Amino acid sequence: MEHFKNGKKIVTALLAFTCIISGIILASTPAPTFQRLDNFGELDSLLQVQFQESRILSSQIRTSTVHVDSNLTRKEFRIEVPSRFSKTLFHVHLDKKLTPYGLDTPARVHFPSRDMDIFLYYNNTILRTLRLTTDTDLDTLQTEQF
Repeated sequence: MEHFKNGKKIVTALLAFTCIISGIILASTPAPTFQRLDNFGELDSLLQVQFQESRILSSQIRTSTVHVDSNLTRKEFRIEVPSRFSKTLFHVHLDKKLTPYGLDTPARVHFPSRDMDIFLYYNNTILRTLRLTTDTDLDTLQTEQF
C-alpha cells in the first residue's frame, strides 16, 4: 500500500510540473499579429509577389472577372504551370503569406489531373480564386521549387 501512495505522489508531481512548463510556454508564445488589407489592390500586389517568388511568368497568368451577383464581382486567376511545379508547396507558401492578413486559403484538388483551385476567403467571402492547371508545354520553363 505504501508503494501505491508513493506512485501517486510521483504522478501528481509530474503532472504539476508539466502543467507549470505548459503555462510557461503558453505565456512566452507571442500573440499572432494581424495586418490589415486596405483594399483589393493590396491583395493583388501580394499575389503578384507570390507569383514572382515562384517564378510564374505573367504570360502564364490569365485574369478574368466573375460576376457573382449584381453587387459583387471577384477576380479569378488561371495559372498554367509545368508538370514538375508543386502546387501544394505553392499553396503552403501562399497561405503563410496571407494568414497574417486574416485570409483563409482552402483549396480543392481535381483528380486525375491534379489541378488545384485555391480560394482566398475573408470574413466568409471569397475575394479571389486561383486556378492552377498543368501545361506540359511549359516543362522547359525554370520555375521555383520551394
